Amino acid sequence: MTPNSHTAPPPTIEDAARCYGARDFAGAERIARAIVAADPHHFDALHLLGVLCLNDHRLADAAGFLRRAAVERPDDAQLHYHFGNTWLTLKLFDAAEAAFREALRLNPNHHDAHGNLGNALAGAGRHRQAVECFRQVLSLQPNVAPNLYNLARSLAALGHYDEAVTQFRAALAYAGNAPPDRLADVVAGLCHALIDQERYPEALVACRDVPPQLYGHPVVEWNESLTRLMLGEYRTGWRLYESRFRVPEHDPPRPGAQVLDLAAVAGKRVLVFGEQGRGDAIQFARYLPLLAARGAQVIAEVYPELQALFATIEGVTQVVGPDDATPPHDLLTPLLSLPLAFGTEVVSIPAAMSYLSPSADRVEDWAARLGPHRRPRVGLCWWGAQHIPKRSIPATLLTPLLARQDLEFHAVQKDIMPSDADWLERHPDVQVHAAALRDLADTAALLARMDLVISIDTAVAHLAGAIGRPVWILLPSSPDWRWFPDREDSPWYPTARLFRQRRRGDWAEVVQRVAAALAALSLPPDPPLQPLPLSLRDEDASA
Repeated sequence: MTPNSHTAPPPTIEDAARCYGARDFAGAERIARAIVAADPHHFDALHLLGVLCLNDHRLADAAGFLRRAAVERPDDAQLHYHFGNTWLTLKLFDAAEAAFREALRLNPNHHDAHGNLGNALAGAGRHRQAVECFRQVLSLQPNVAPNLYNLARSLAALGHYDEAVTQFRAALAYAGNAPPDRLADVVAGLCHALIDQERYPEALVACRDVPPQLYGHPVVEWNESLTRLMLGEYRTGWRLYESRFRVPEHDPPRPGAQVLDLAAVAGKRVLVFGEQGRGDAIQFARYLPLLAARGAQVIAEVYPELQALFATIEGVTQVVGPDDATPPHDLLTPLLSLPLAFGTEVVSIPAAMSYLSPSADRVEDWAARLGPHRRPRVGLCWWGAQHIPKRSIPATLLTPLLARQDLEFHAVQKDIMPSDADWLERHPDVQVHAAALRDLADTAALLARMDLVISIDTAVAHLAGAIGRPVWILLPSSPDWRWFPDREDSPWYPTARLFRQRRRGDWAEVVQRVAAALAALSLPPDPPLQPLPLSLRDEDASA
């Protein structure tokens, strides 16, 4: 070795920290790995590697490095905080809670641990305790936008909407230069809290009165679209509804999909693909015959359980499933973009009495299965296949509906929850057909044999309306946009009658009103052999 030659000093944890501070994460990881290769027990390098892997969403590697670091220094509060973040990202809320509590035991003033303990509790649905955590961290660090936002979300989950609105607005006020996606989440939370209080005009203002960096943001446009559709402002609402494909929680966009120019569909093969839930597909299937009437060759792509039913729609030439080979086509369009293409307004909703038809063979099969039609039949649906908790009703609350002994009750839903089994055993007069319902074409045929369907907001309600059966739909206090505020009827389904919660979560009162309306039904002395709509007495028209 010559006097002028020298060996480069080994990298240090300070070098790694400088890279991390300069956002050179690859460089920080390279140095930290070199340090660990030379010293497998180096706490700071192991800890840093855990953080780097966590930030890069390599969660298994993050947990491995953090565990090795914990062996070297088990009483480091920041280490347990990062453990908690790893479990929180994996939605292992109990493990995350334990890690954050350990971090706080070691450092009671660890602000971020207080906040993320609240997030772990909220993730586990323990919102009351989460609110206490968020209030605690805000007492240590007032006016921190993320903590105000998280507090608002848990308050909204508890139904404390007035304070939730206040905290969402405070989060916006203190957000500063937060990234647009974060700001959009706050606006969405504010909008939802206002909608849950049925303060729709204020929700619309919240979507419009946003910082300049949110103009055109898909999350904001999506929430504005839902609010406008709820208010019946369809012209603007449908246009903004196209933002749904740019919202992360929605179905991804399909390459080549477009809103149709109806003047250009004649003679074209148009592939219409379903989206969102089964009820959405059923509701908007009404547009397929209209598209065929414009000269299009209509191909429908829908869920397997809807294929047999959609094959009966007038003008539909082919039905495929999402996992089938895509058939040749000239144009591709989403099913829920058809109202925009047709320029649908509230007064022009295509609301034929029925636009779906269960097959005659299946209807006859159900006629044989059910036997002679001696008493009016009432179908009951209290639980949806795509379970949305606020829309479902515990079966035990339905008991008042069974008071009339001259009616025949049928469970018309495919899924029967174990929690409802005891109630059904105690009420054998409710006939259960779940095992015989292979798909929604079977359900449609069963509904065709009902004189009345009483259902929550789920696919069964849409299906009953689509085949023209009388249907009473039980709605939460702040229902989906398609039911409008305050209406007792639906321009989408002429045979529907709506029963809304008057107090959030109070299904018992709704069921009592439905039971009263059911008791007031005018029944023929000798029920006909074929199911017919049940008429209401005049005095019950405003019940």
